[in-house]
Amino acid sequence: GYAISNDGIFWNRPYNNPVLTPGNYYAWDATAAIAGAIIHEADGYKMYYVGWSDQNENWHIGLATSPDGVSWTKLPSPVIYGTTGWEYQVIPSSIHKVDGVYYLYYYGRNFPNYKIGLALSNDGINWTKYNGNPILVPNVLWEGTGVFHPSVIIEDQLFKMVYMNSNGTAFGMATSVDGKNWTKNSSNPFFKRNSTSNNWANGSIAYPCFIKVGNEYRIYYSGYPVNNSVYKIGFTKKL
Repeated sequence: GYAISNDGIFWNRPYNNPVLTPGNYYAWDATAAIAGAIIHEADGYKMYYVGWSDQNENWHIGLATSPDGVSWTKLPSPVIYGTTGWEYQVIPSSIHKVDGVYYLYYYGRNFPNYKIGLALSNDGINWTKYNGNPILVPNVLWEGTGVFHPSVIIEDQLFKMVYMNSNGTAFGMATSVDGKNWTKNSSNPFFKRNSTSNNWANGSIAYPCFIKVGNEYRIYYSGYPVNNSVYKIGFTKKL
């Protein structure tokens, strides 16, 4: 879908239809096409999305391009493939371009286990998975069986990542000087589902999107309360 806002708080959906949809019956993304990571460059937008034809088989990462963020054209084949083990199903979630090199952060899903990986590219089309993958794994109690959906910003030459745990109960943070080798900031999460305003998402919080607007840090995320499992979108902020 596509929504716009002047302040990042009040949003309007100007189009009734999706801007990206699954492929035809025989396509690799025939069942699902879900936006994951988007980068805006001088010639337009690149969207890296997860798609599949069978939900229980491999998930792959595709690329769609757009001049305006509304009309999108897909490449016919995935640019990164799900394989085996922790990368059986791969999902993109954040991208940056550093000194001419694209850094695509993704997570691997082999339910119930999740780990975070990195892929590198010089052109945004041909990708090489980092040979030090996975770059982040669950190793403390609150993370459960997985860490996933990394959202990364770069500030003062420091990479900062927000990620979620396998249970959808909390978010953690990690930092890196090179975008490849990461250190968790704490053995505890910094934001939990019971921290949401009026408990609107005390059932689950998920899919953090970490950005900085001016001097304000924001995390947009999905969530739902204990008595209603319909996901909605909220955000938390820090000056």
